[in-house]
Amino acid sequence: MKILRGERELSEKDVEEIPKGLIPGEWVCIIDITAQKKYLSYVNPHAEIFYKIKILRASEWSFNSNGDENRVAEETISELLIKSIKKRSLFVDYNNGSRLVYGTNDSLPGLIVDKYKKYILVQINTAGIDRFRDLIRGILQKSFETHQVVFYDNEEYRKAEILPTFEKVEIDGDLEVVENDLQYKIPKNVLQKIGYYYDHRENRSRLKSLLMRLNIKKDKGLDLFSYVGSWGLHLLSAGVGTVEFVDQGQMQVAVETNLELNKFSGRGQFVRADVFKYLDQALIENKKFDVIVSDPPAFTKSEKNKVKALQGYEKLHMKSMKLLNDQGIMVVASCTHYASFEELDKTVQDAAFRNGQKIQLLDLGGQGFDHPMTGLKDKSFYIKYLVYYVSRG
Repeated sequence: MKILRGERELSEKDVEEIPKGLIPGEWVCIIDITAQKKYLSYVNPHAEIFYKIKILRASEWSFNSNGDENRVAEETISELLIKSIKKRSLFVDYNNGSRLVYGTNDSLPGLIVDKYKKYILVQINTAGIDRFRDLIRGILQKSFETHQVVFYDNEEYRKAEILPTFEKVEIDGDLEVVENDLQYKIPKNVLQKIGYYYDHRENRSRLKSLLMRLNIKKDKGLDLFSYVGSWGLHLLSAGVGTVEFVDQGQMQVAVETNLELNKFSGRGQFVRADVFKYLDQALIENKKFDVIVSDPPAFTKSEKNKVKALQGYEKLHMKSMKLLNDQGIMVVASCTHYASFEELDKTVQDAAFRNGQKIQLLDLGGQGFDHPMTGLKDKSFYIKYLVYYVSRG
C-alpha cells in the first residue's frame, strides 16, 4: 500500500471502498484491514489527488457520531499547528522569521505559513484545510499577538482543488524580513508566492562563511535571478567589493532599499533584464566577475520535462561560467525537485568541459531546517546548492 511506503497522497483508484456523497474537504478515517491501521485524511472528490493523509496513533479515535468529524478535524489541526510552531523554535536564529508550516511534511497538506517581522502570511491549497480558515487564523493570532495574520492564497494552486477565490487582503506596508543578520524590505507590489524565499537561508549562510575563508580575489560579484537581492547581499557581507543584481522583475527599488538598509550603498547595481539575454550581452562586453550566484526559478514542475530542464541548466551554467575570472567561484542553486544533485552537477561538469575550464566542488547543501524533510527521497526535498572553484589552468 502507498501509505506504508510513506506516501501521503492517494487517488481514488488507491482505495477499495469509497462512501457515496463525499463532499470536498470532508475528513474521513481510512482503514487498512490487512495492516490493522487507521489513517486520518481529508478528501476532495473533484481533485486529482483524492485523499490527503495524516497517520493516526493507535490510541486515537474514528468518527462515530454527528458532528464528530469537525471536532476531530479541529483538534487535529490545532495540535499539529502548535507542534509545527514549536518545532521552529528549536532554532534560535529562526525566531525573527521562518516557514512555520510546510504542508505535508508538517502533516498539514496544503497549508503553508511564513512568519515575518510584522506579518504572518498564510496560504491554503486544499479543501480539507480551507474549511478551517478561522480556526487557523485564531491559533496563529494567539501565538503571535504582535503580528498581523494575512491570508495570501495562490489562485493557481487553489484551482487544482476547485477552491473559491477570496478577496486578497493587502498588507499595510513593506514586508520586512530578517535573515542571517541581514534585513530586507519587500514592497507589496512585487511580492512573489508567499513573500520571501526562506528555503536557501542555510546555503546563503554557508556561502558567506566559505567566501570569508577563501584567499581569492573578490572584487566583483554577480547575483542572477536576484529577486530582492538576498544572495548578493550575502556576497557583500562576505567581503565582495561590488555586486551586480540581475532580474527581469521590477526589483530596482527593493534592491536599492536593501543595500541601504544593510549599509552597502554604492556597492551594488541593479540591472532589469532577462538573465539569458543579459549573459549574452555581458559576453559581448567581455564583463568578468570573481563570484557568480545563479538561483533561477524551477525549470520544470514535472518529470516529463526534466531533460529539457537539464539542458536549460547546462546552457545557463555555460554562459555564466564564461564570465568568471580565472580562479573564480560559481554558485549553482536550484529549486527544481526533479533535478537531482548528480544531474545538476553533471550540467556544471559538461558546461566546464565545453568552456575549457576545470572545476573543484567545494560545498553542497539542501533546504533550511524550517522546510523539514525525511530524507533525500522525500517529495518535499527540492532545494540544491553547489559551489565550485573554477580555473583555466
